[in-house]
Amino acid sequence: MTFNTYHWWGCELGDADLESARDELASGSGDVDAFLTLLRSENTAAVGTALDHYHHAEAMRRHGLSNPFAEQEAEVLARAREILSRPPEPRAETGAEEEWADHASALLALQNLAVPEDSDLIASALQLAGTANAKDAAVSAAHAVLRRSPTPPWGLLDTLTAIVFDDSAPLDDRLGALKAFGDAEFKEAVDVLTRALGIAEFDLQAEAALALAGRHPVPHRDLVEMTVAAWPAVAPWPADAVRDALRDDSQEQGDES
Repeated sequence: MTFNTYHWWGCELGDADLESARDELASGSGDVDAFLTLLRSENTAAVGTALDHYHHAEAMRRHGLSNPFAEQEAEVLARAREILSRPPEPRAETGAEEEWADHASALLALQNLAVPEDSDLIASALQLAGTANAKDAAVSAAHAVLRRSPTPPWGLLDTLTAIVFDDSAPLDDRLGALKAFGDAEFKEAVDVLTRALGIAEFDLQAEAALALAGRHPVPHRDLVEMTVAAWPAVAPWPADAVRDALRDDSQEQGDES
């Protein structure tokens, strides 16, 4: 199956060369010249389409495929940063299916390329995001940055933390923000996960417990066990996964002693 785009279906590019380049990429050829034609253009939909192709090609690495655009990562990163440095363009001007499409495409590319120095840019995009796709892409990029950060990127950490503990925010938004802390190594990320054990909503409790129980040895194990003990014997996902992780951790500790 070939790939076309995530966010730019049906957009008129208004230029024969751009249309030809888009068709070439949609054929699955992985043509670098076509990719660069779109990426280097001044047409937002064309650039967004190229960024979507980059992210899709990176995602396909999980299936053993190579990314034909890997050598262009510096240009991809520069264009993504350029898009996120300005407000999202209205869909009435870009022809996108929904608002914030240009930010969503840029954030998907940053998921693969972002470095800690991009944290403030991602935090700003997350604060602006007004669609589910833009929010999901921002959280995915935030997750990647936190995972790669040896020390807390404070602006992004504060933005995510505020969402997690905002009782008025939609549960899905809070859950997505919490998941961004799952692979971060610095102490402050563990502190957020530990605080989240005290949130009343089961989904948030369980996500925090899962992230903490996945670390060995489990930090704040007593608090995680107290949280799990309050759950019913038959509880939704990821209750069983948390219990299994705690059991595995106990086994590891026993083997080491």
